Amino acid sequence: MKSKFNLVIVSFPLLLLTQLIYSQDLVKSTGTAQMELTDDKSRLALRKELQDLATIDALQKAFGVVVIEGNSSYVKDLQTGDKVQTNSVFNSISNTSVKGEVQSIISARFSDTTDFRTIDGKKNEFTTITCEIEILAREIITPKITFTSFPLGCLDEKCRTTEFKNEDNLYLFFSTPMSGYLTVYLDDSEYSQCLYPHPGMTSDSEGGVPVVADKKYFLFSDVNYSLFAKSLHDMNRLFVIFSITPLNKPFLKDVSQKILDEKEYKKGVRLPKSLSSEDFQRWLNSYRSIGRDNVQVEIVDITITK
Repeated sequence: MKSKFNLVIVSFPLLLLTQLIYSQDLVKSTGTAQMELTDDKSRLALRKELQDLATIDALQKAFGVVVIEGNSSYVKDLQTGDKVQTNSVFNSISNTSVKGEVQSIISARFSDTTDFRTIDGKKNEFTTITCEIEILAREIITPKITFTSFPLGCLDEKCRTTEFKNEDNLYLFFSTPMSGYLTVYLDDSEYSQCLYPHPGMTSDSEGGVPVVADKKYFLFSDVNYSLFAKSLHDMNRLFVIFSITPLNKPFLKDVSQKILDEKEYKKGVRLPKSLSSEDFQRWLNSYRSIGRDNVQVEIVDITITK
């Protein structure tokens, strides 16, 4: 059955798993965090949470704040306010993505402040705990991609292209020096659609399709992915995800009826299952945070012209 996209299918260089390379330059940074001590949380648990938040503050001051918008992650410089789009690997602390990791804690100091507030005419005492931390940290540097992958307009390496016309078919060349698992998503800044594994594959491929080292693959030869532009000139983004071990896929849903016009939908045309662009970025950043030596990602932009 012909699968139809009004999002674009992009090329995806597969990532060969290499060991992450980190910057050797250590940076000293300080951070603070403050929370009220309440009955539902112990002092020990609150201090642990405060230390994590103060560490995040210190790392963000040193390396910038990670911002997720649509199908992109940015690092925002707190000094200048500038945002730079990035493909970087991130670290995760308390469900927050940061672009650095702690080498050592120089000091972590906690202090209590007691104050009063009036509720229903009664004066009530409350305690606020503050954590001030000083750390040595280093920025996380994304490793070089060593696999080969690019989009094709036909099932031949000579058809390499990132420029497509409306209703063109998309194919992908891929070769990697290391065996692993491949997953591909197509994103239009609103939805991220799972192109690979595609719906016709068995459930044991949900965590990624196995790929063998030193073999040439021509993807999508067994499924008809047609590209469709919503405007005169569309740009979509393809995320190619390579992992040494299978991934736990995010929750996906069918948005065909929402995106396709009624005539297409009644004809049986269906889109690959998807999730929102921002939810996809959060899932991807989380996976790269906890498995930095296991997961690598390449991003390729393609255009579709009516």
